Amino acid sequence: MQGPAEGPVLALCGSNLTGDAPFSCCLSLPSGQFTATSPIGSRGDLAALAADLCAAHGIKPAELAQLRIDLGPGSYTGLRVAITFVRFVQRFAAVPVLACDSLLLLADAGAAGLAAGASLRPLLDARRGVLHCATVRCEAGVLGHVGGPAALPFDRIAKSIAAGDRFVTTQELEQRLGGELRQRGAEVFVARGITAAGLFSPRLPMQRCDGQELEPRYLMGTYADEPLA
Repeated sequence: MQGPAEGPVLALCGSNLTGDAPFSCCLSLPSGQFTATSPIGSRGDLAALAADLCAAHGIKPAELAQLRIDLGPGSYTGLRVAITFVRFVQRFAAVPVLACDSLLLLADAGAAGLAAGASLRPLLDARRGVLHCATVRCEAGVLGHVGGPAALPFDRIAKSIAAGDRFVTTQELEQRLGGELRQRGAEVFVARGITAAGLFSPRLPMQRCDGQELEPRYLMGTYADEPLA
């Protein structure tokens, strides 16, 4: 896991986990963190969003000390655009890139106040009758996977529920599955408004990611049939 960068850091997010920010950027400066999001219902323009945010605070692309991004699972179009943009910047400006998977970003949104020993269970709709899920625990203040994320049918996920587990999911999935999850002893947290600002959470294990490692994990990608490494 990498420490803080010495200089401006730009985080970008195209996974649109909660369905209300097609693209978002967050610029971290000594004076604070500043976030910009695409308008709800629009397709958005990530390059323009990032350029306008940096320009508004007098930051030139060459001054960026680090980029941050989540790799998915999430929106097919959003991830493809965000990761292509980061690859382009990295190729021509050699800016270090830190990345994490989007299930950890989702889990972090619901991590506050979790009971000792309980697990966070991020949950996203992977279509095709399966759900992206993971078991996440917080050790020494940092989130990490227990085993690997996978795409599974709900009945298999339900059998693994332990009392006190906290599922972190979207409003749409809460409406579909929340009642059954609670009946099995789980908590259900509905995540809202996740943006690139979340990529600065100290609980996220951001890892240096270069070249071919910058690969998007789409909601309906072929990897979804197997546990993710």
